Amino acid sequence: MADTLKLRVIQGDAVLEKLDDDHPDLDRALKALSAKLDGYEDIWNYYDGDQPLMYTSGRLRDIFKDLDMATFVENWCAVIIDAANDRINLRGVTLEDKTANDALKVLWEELGINLEADDVHEAALVIGEAYIMVWKDDEAIDVVYNDPRLVHLFYESANPKKKWYGAKWWADSKDHLRITLYYDDRLEYYRSEKETKNTTSVRHLLPYSPIGEKDADGEVDNVETHEFGEVPIFHYRLERRKVKGDIVNVIPLQNGINKLVTDMMVSAEFGAFPQRWAITDSDIGDLKNAPDEVWWIPSGDGTGQQAAVGQFKSIDLKVFIEAVDHLASSAAIISRTPKHFLFQQGGDPSGEALVAMEAPLNKRCSDHIERFNPVWKEVVQFILKLAGTDIEKKDIAINF
Repeated sequence: MADTLKLRVIQGDAVLEKLDDDHPDLDRALKALSAKLDGYEDIWNYYDGDQPLMYTSGRLRDIFKDLDMATFVENWCAVIIDAANDRINLRGVTLEDKTANDALKVLWEELGINLEADDVHEAALVIGEAYIMVWKDDEAIDVVYNDPRLVHLFYESANPKKKWYGAKWWADSKDHLRITLYYDDRLEYYRSEKETKNTTSVRHLLPYSPIGEKDADGEVDNVETHEFGEVPIFHYRLERRKVKGDIVNVIPLQNGINKLVTDMMVSAEFGAFPQRWAITDSDIGDLKNAPDEVWWIPSGDGTGQQAAVGQFKSIDLKVFIEAVDHLASSAAIISRTPKHFLFQQGGDPSGEALVAMEAPLNKRCSDHIERFNPVWKEVVQFILKLAGTDIEKKDIAINF
């Protein structure tokens, strides 16, 4: 495999980029993790409701740059994700071998895999990928969900189904960047000599031993071998062509909805109530604006502008509501989410109508389950392998 081949994880295409000659795998991992950090962070923010106010004109953005408090959000991204996630529930696993099945039930409860599964499915729906790491340390098996911003898995170029190696990075308690590379026969540990924010190159990473071991030459022994024969990272993806979650195509519409809602709220504050005006050359200092007050305004002296009163037309907020409903309807169509999840409809639909309306959502969920199912089988098989039991995948039934 060419050391210059790097996967651009956000766009899903391959580009040529020179890697470090001494540590190509480490350099590849550092660049891949760095490449997807900002993009994934933005998508998580949209799901969490931390969404920026977008303007169609740079001039408007400059004018209103200090009006952050006047931003209102209708977070449809969360509705689209939660509508599917509520239907994807991992209930458990069944094995044909009763002894192995009983042992797995105990492990399943002890490891809290159902809770890890909820996080895995949520991240996969939001980002388009998620990871679970399975490892045995000090005779104890651990199964942990890992945020896709922290982990990446590389595949063989000749066989994209075969895992090559994985990588995980994080900041330790002293704010040093830690990176671990996971192979099918070993783990390699690295730690930055500088603080995380100042670590921008593979040259800033040094071999590191979590337990302080050194080899025969007195050098840091950063390699831990294992005999499991598999990379202990398991990758959940919505599709293989590129990393794409369920809200990627909805984000532009979400920006439009937030802009309309903000405009509506500002309009409601300044223009939704009737505003009255008066023209007169008399002193208005004694006029009081209060209930049961009558204003006596002289008609004028007959020359020039005469006294007049009137009322400005109030802003019809229905225009904004209709525009928001239109974008919400488009978001429902694009994401295959029933429209009644996003906005109110007149009347209650019949049972048959409800089934028809929710059919696209159910199909979306079933497609995701088909993608998740084989990965869960791999996870269960590896857990049992660490526990000393060999089970074939065909004997594992994942229950959703």
